[in-house]
Amino acid sequence: MADLLLSALVSTVVGNLNTSALKEFGVAWGLGAELGNLKSTMSAIRSVVKYAEEKQWNNEVIMDWLGKLKDVACDADNVLDEFATEALMRKVEREKAATSQVSRFFSLPNRLIFRMKMAHKLKNVRDRLDAISRERSFHLGEGDINMEAFDVEKRQTGSFVNESKIYGRDEEKEKIIKVLLTNESDDQDNLAIYAVWGMGGLGKTTLAQLVYNDARVKSHFELRIWVCVSDNFQIKRLLRAIIESIDRGACSIFELDPLQQQLQEKLRGKRFLLVLDDVWNHEEWDPLKDMLTCG
Repeated sequence: MADLLLSALVSTVVGNLNTSALKEFGVAWGLGAELGNLKSTMSAIRSVVKYAEEKQWNNEVIMDWLGKLKDVACDADNVLDEFATEALMRKVEREKAATSQVSRFFSLPNRLIFRMKMAHKLKNVRDRLDAISRERSFHLGEGDINMEAFDVEKRQTGSFVNESKIYGRDEEKEKIIKVLLTNESDDQDNLAIYAVWGMGGLGKTTLAQLVYNDARVKSHFELRIWVCVSDNFQIKRLLRAIIESIDRGACSIFELDPLQQQLQEKLRGKRFLLVLDDVWNHEEWDPLKDMLTCG
């Protein structure tokens, strides 16, 4: 079975490739293009991983494919660790008076050797990723998949659930409901946040749906809001989706400030439950959280 943290690992690699320090170091060593290509490939594969993880539980071929990808992702992470270590050592060299031993270590021949070694490792990782990418159509059965832009509709979720067909989640459901119903803090700045996380296919969405539709939860919260996030964690889209969930209709506002004002008018002073389902990244979480602390 593929590592349960494969999605997180791939996201970590992409995040590390986005750091300004690594970009500067790569340019200084003439490896900027190689690092950029690796970032592009890893970013594209990240979407495929999310889809494949949801399909792997009854498909050994996909599990094997994810296992191969995990191995390459680990190697990519190790390569970036080597870059980080080298960058730190160079920083130490600049900040301290270099001894003769340190000077020899950072001599031009050693730097050239390091560059050649890292260029070879980057190419090896890219070649393996490309080979894995070519296998995706066979393994995932998706034909000519656009790796950078999966059809978001395939990942859309709603709050409806047929409870008669769900078994084995009663204990988890009761635990979450107990937490929600006993959180009576009136401090609006202390927004209560609970995360349900795990591998694709474990039933996280179903569990959230069971909680969301429980009669006790319905009576406790003045507003219940369900938004499917997926990859598109963009603040304006989320604000509009939250408003539409409250109004049960389309929102015609597209500018940020009026969206913020309307959302706060709807939430102000009310007890609300907001479910953000299928969250894969959360770069804009803090500004969204700030807007929610009015109820």
